Amino acid sequence: MYFKEGQKEDMACQGAQIIELLIVRQRIDAMKIPPLTKSSGLWNKYKRDFSSHVCDLCSFRAEDCDFQSPEYQDDAEPCGGFMLLAHLTENGLIKESDLEP
Repeated sequence: MYFKEGQKEDMACQGAQIIELLIVRQRIDAMKIPPLTKSSGLWNKYKRDFSSHVCDLCSFRAEDCDFQSPEYQDDAEPCGGFMLLAHLTENGLIKESDLEP
């Protein structure tokens, strides 16, 4: 569960923070992002690559992240930020080096 009513509303996952930074730096144009389709194969493809730049730094990982949990379930989805970063990377709109601060 990522959202808990009344808690952490002003917080964003690390993936969302990176996307915001990429937009501010004009590395990506939010209006030109192609439509996203959910794909667990795509998420799993980038799970290890994004771990050090995204997931390990995320404030939600310890308590709220089922995707990177040691008790990982096959049907666990990553956060929306992770999904979008994987989508952008797969479509050649960003590189892994863009995830670095």
